[in-house]
Amino acid sequence: MNRVSKWVAALMTAALLFTGFNFIGVREAAAAGPQGIQFGRPIDDSGNILITNQVAQALADSGAGFVRLNFRLGPYTSDTAAFYSTYDTIVNRLRSKGLQVIGLISNESWPGTQSDWTDNNAENTPGGDGYNSFIDQFGYLAGRMAGHYDGVIKYWEVWNEPNCWGSNPSPGVYTGCSFIYPSNFAAMLGHVYTQMKYYNNYDVEVISGGIFGHDIAGYSSGGSGADYLSDTYAEGTTVGSWNWIQSNAGSYPLDHIGQHIYIDQGGGVSTTQLNNYINYVHSAYAAYEGSGTTKKIFMTEIGWTTDAVSEAVQASNITAAYNVMKASPYIQSGVWFYLQDEPSLSYGIFKSSGLGSSDKKTGWTNFRNATAYEGKLSGGTTNTNILNYFNSHGGMATNGSPYDNGGSAYVHYWDYGYVQDFDGGSIGPSAIMTSGSGTFQVRNGFWQTYLQGTNHTYLQFPSSDEFPYGSGTRQNFQGGYMTWDPTNGIQVF
Repeated sequence: MNRVSKWVAALMTAALLFTGFNFIGVREAAAAGPQGIQFGRPIDDSGNILITNQVAQALADSGAGFVRLNFRLGPYTSDTAAFYSTYDTIVNRLRSKGLQVIGLISNESWPGTQSDWTDNNAENTPGGDGYNSFIDQFGYLAGRMAGHYDGVIKYWEVWNEPNCWGSNPSPGVYTGCSFIYPSNFAAMLGHVYTQMKYYNNYDVEVISGGIFGHDIAGYSSGGSGADYLSDTYAEGTTVGSWNWIQSNAGSYPLDHIGQHIYIDQGGGVSTTQLNNYINYVHSAYAAYEGSGTTKKIFMTEIGWTTDAVSEAVQASNITAAYNVMKASPYIQSGVWFYLQDEPSLSYGIFKSSGLGSSDKKTGWTNFRNATAYEGKLSGGTTNTNILNYFNSHGGMATNGSPYDNGGSAYVHYWDYGYVQDFDGGSIGPSAIMTSGSGTFQVRNGFWQTYLQGTNHTYLQFPSSDEFPYGSGTRQNFQGGYMTWDPTNGIQVF
């Protein structure tokens, strides 16, 4: 049996092993953000939860809509009931603040060593195709996790910095860090993707693990990680089964591309080179996906440590980096690394001393200005009507975060007035809309109905919030009204 068909056979005969552990908690999940942040380890090696309520609140107050969460095993031998119980507590804590989660499944998520996950690599093993027993079990784990959090976590990042290595003992051989050969990474993505989206139709999107971009040997395409990404596509479409997956699942086994950029670590960032690094990676995957691909880059890590630069330079770099990322047509989200300083790791926007106002570094304000979209127009001005409504009606916990529902994540004009879309909060998808008739919110089923057909044109903008009406509710609009009751459901008049 040739290498391609062997892997295809493994995929086709695979059956997902369900955990039997059901998530209980906040289940709303949708595109939030659009920017993000992370907080180091979520649990320690004893299983103690490090993302406390105070941490969760600080993450939400930063202006971020996403939190990148590394599902490390810690003391657990696998994804046991206790493992899920611990992470359910963390996920619920974050969701209760209106934050969305990017779940990271990394080398810390399943027992194994580098020799396990690089076994049978095609680069150094005659007849190898990258698939091995570690990847086999890792893929089933990913499927179980996606199933457990289906409807809760939409975005899953697979592996962390697969191209990061510490030693090159002989030509073509790499060890250290979290390095995995492109053939192994291609096999891993294929197995994870099919477990999540082909054999099980979970409502998720798969992000290939953030490739490490640096300027250790100077600025270059290779330093951006683009060459490694190209090699992954090449291995997946030759010795791997990516062509089979594309034919049967409708896509190569990644919905988005993860990228990490750590350049100019000793000073001010070159915005030209930062943009080049983004373009290098986009060109690498567009060469296989097509120039018109809608797949985006999630910048799941970017940062500068105040061990190497001043707080003022870190702050300036935050502003410059987010300006570049928000202007790029290829970036969907930028995740700052990270919330709070740790010993010898001073990338935070808070000092290690605490999470109070006096602990904020200069960059906290720059980060919040770059990431908080509530009430903001794209030009930087604020629509006070929308911002005040947001703050006085539950803030982020209730409304979630602004997101691009087709118009922009910013406040934007839409036929009859200004509008901003929200999701990720306890009320689900909604829009806060302001016009000469006042500032009101359309939410849940009324919002979904409003977006159907010609209802927007007929109803125009709201002239009230939803209010009790008979056995149900009603909301008035400039051109009509909508009602809901248990017998008739939603009706437009």
